[in-house]
Formats: sequence, structure tokens, C-alpha cells
Amino acid sequence: MMKELFDRDLLALLKLDDHKAFSKLTRRYWEELYTHVSLKIKNTEDAKDIVQEIFLSLWKNRNNIHCDDQGRLSSYLFKAAKYAAINYFSRPGITIAGLDVLDHMLSYPTTIKADEQILLKELHRVVDAELSELPDRLIAPYRLSREQNMSIKEIAANLSISEQTVKNNLSAALQRIRVRIGQYNSDPTIILIIAAINLLS
Repeated sequence: MMKELFDRDLLALLKLDDHKAFSKLTRRYWEELYTHVSLKIKNTEDAKDIVQEIFLSLWKNRNNIHCDDQGRLSSYLFKAAKYAAINYFSRPGITIAGLDVLDHMLSYPTTIKADEQILLKELHRVVDAELSELPDRLIAPYRLSREQNMSIKEIAANLSISEQTVKNNLSAALQRIRVRIGQYNSDPTIILIIAAINLLS
């Protein structure tokens, strides 16, 4: 009978200290949450710990938790996962995996939600500061690509260089930016900016 219950029904039982309802909710969402968190933090073992903490928090705070308008608990659980992952990146010694997220954010700024624009603006400030220290041969193709959305072919024609040289220079510029941004891993503010944009997108 319990297997037919909706989230709202299971949550109501949870508030009555029903352990079977808690087990059912855990089985219902564990795998999906684990996959979601693993993809975000790139660490499977830590992802297991985070998901376990989410469900422990669910049990501890069961009397203050509510389902969404559709009667689902998924909104609460995935929001908890989002902030748990952001907190994960603020831990001492944790670095941000996959700084290729910079490519996505800087190349496609329109994909960033309105409430994240302030974070993106701060990240651009940091990147611009690092760009100013790069040689002109790297800065020029980077800016034409990112700021004017020119193709490799268009950049090559504009700068009178080969397409392969453009590719090499763009790759070198991005690599230098990744290295420079990576040096900010000891700065909690920069870590949270990058992590938040990555996790909220």
C-alpha cells in the first residue's frame, strides 16, 4: 500500500515519525540525487556523503518541510543538493573540478539566469584582470571570439593569420586563464562565485 503513496502522503507520515515512509522517500530519490551531485562535484565518494547528509537533514527537519504545489518533495531535495554542493566547494582543500565551465559561461552568457548576473559580472571582472596581463597575440583572438562572436575563419581573416594559429592562440589564452583562475582556489569568494554559477546553471 505504501508504494502507491505520493510524496505529500509520505511526508505526512514522516512527520508522525514513520521510519518506513522515510525509507520509501530515500529509495525514491537517492539514485537521482546521487547522480545529480556526482556530476556537479566530480567526486563519487563525497557525493554519497552529501546525499546521506541531505536525507539526515530531511529526517531531522521533517516537521518544518513542505512539498511543492504539485505535492512533490523533489524541489526541496534538489535545492538542498544545490546548496550542499556549493558548501562543499567552500571547504578547505577542495578545488573546483572542471574549470571548463569558464568556457561555457564566457562563451554563452545569455544562458545565465537573471539572478546570477551579479556573480557572472564579478567573474568577468576577475577574468578581465587576468586577460590584461596576457600578450596581445593571445588577447586579440580571445576578445574577437568572446566579445564579437567571430568564428575561427573570421578571426583569421581579421588578424591576417592562419586558422590553426587562431585555434592555438585561443587554446593558449583559455589555458592561461584557467591557470590564473585556479590560483584563486584559496579565495573562498572566487570559489563560491564559480561554483554557484556552475551549480545554478
